[in-house]
Amino acid sequence: MVRPARLLAALTVLSMLVFAHPTVIAQDATPAAGEVVDPAECQIEPRSTEEVQQLIGTASEGAEATPGAAQAGSMEGEDVDEATGQAVTQTYRELVACLNAGQFLRVYALYTDDYLRRTLADSGMDLQQLQATPAPDQRETTALIAVSEVRQLAGGQVTARVETASSPEGVSTAVQAVLERAGDRYLIADETVIDVAAATPESAGATPAAGGEEQASAGQGTGEAVEVEAYDIYFEPKELSIPADTDVTVRLPNEGVTLHNFSIDELGISVDIDPSATQETVINAPAGKYEYYCNVPGHKEAGMLGTLTVQ
Repeated sequence: MVRPARLLAALTVLSMLVFAHPTVIAQDATPAAGEVVDPAECQIEPRSTEEVQQLIGTASEGAEATPGAAQAGSMEGEDVDEATGQAVTQTYRELVACLNAGQFLRVYALYTDDYLRRTLADSGMDLQQLQATPAPDQRETTALIAVSEVRQLAGGQVTARVETASSPEGVSTAVQAVLERAGDRYLIADETVIDVAAATPESAGATPAAGGEEQASAGQGTGEAVEVEAYDIYFEPKELSIPADTDVTVRLPNEGVTLHNFSIDELGISVDIDPSATQETVINAPAGKYEYYCNVPGHKEAGMLGTLTVQ
């Protein structure tokens, strides 16, 4: 099941934010590939690990303060003025800069408290690892393509369509977002993935066609089968147990909006999983404990890892 909100969206931002209309950014303002926003533009003060931990601890308090982004995307809304449109775009521009910088605690600062309570409560992330932010890997970048269809909602919130692309994977993602005013900026209150497109036929084919899951299950016969879901930015479950010296099919759905990977170094396993796609790998291993992790730069350090027990 794809969750309606993703924390570390694979997002892309325009280089020149020129509005041809109060609700739409001019599409010819940048090349089709968008702009890889300079990590130096990530200037927002980071959240502390203590603050994030407190939000996780109060996850059961209060109700959702926003309409779902998918619901908001279908609302008519009203045109926003140019200043509001630019402020919304600036939020996503800085988000992309922080993603490119590998500064996840600064990324979290661009989301509302309620959003973090809803999305981090079951993440199982290691906050201490998250605090030790690694240096960004310049080979892995996110580009902002467009922020468009910015509309005013009731209660002062706005909704927008945000399109991004990741490199070198070449995966484009469109997200419907809801934002709300916080001081002199807008913070992201909800996100829903509305479209994912791969740049290559191989990547596009990674997502099963209708009925693909049933066919995959049928092909497993009587062998063992388990599932490890990839989210932004953690695995579920974080602990997995399988029998020794037995072929076990591991299904790997990517429920996030950015590329993830499933690696076990000792077993020579490394599987890339595009957003909204599902891959499979077969594990046959001797008894022991193995670490599985995402090898996308910065993801393991942010807590995207788990333990495989073979017995």
